[in-house]
Amino acid sequence: MSKFQARQGDIFFKSVSKIPNKGLKKKTDPVLAYGEVTFHSHKITSSFQDCESYVDEEGDIYVRSDKDITIGHDEHNNIILPANEWICVSRQVEYNPLEKARQRVAD
Repeated sequence: MSKFQARQGDIFFKSVSKIPNKGLKKKTDPVLAYGEVTFHSHKITSSFQDCESYVDEEGDIYVRSDKDITIGHDEHNNIILPANEWICVSRQVEYNPLEKARQRVAD
């Protein structure tokens, strides 16, 4: 399996060898995330019907298709996810030293 990684704004994509076997719910829409500041969305712009897509209890999304998957956004270049690989889609996090805690990156 190849090691795929990409970033689109505050969203991080990485290939995984398998998906969690519990706590998953079927994802029924192509939107992966909304920006808290701009309200733009990161979404699957290729055929969502061809994708398997699940979300876990932490909010991470796992997506796979037998065709390449195009991810679009109003302010970022498209990302092409490779076919036949499970891709984990998660929000990037950063460390806030004032609060001594990790927090999600806002887009």
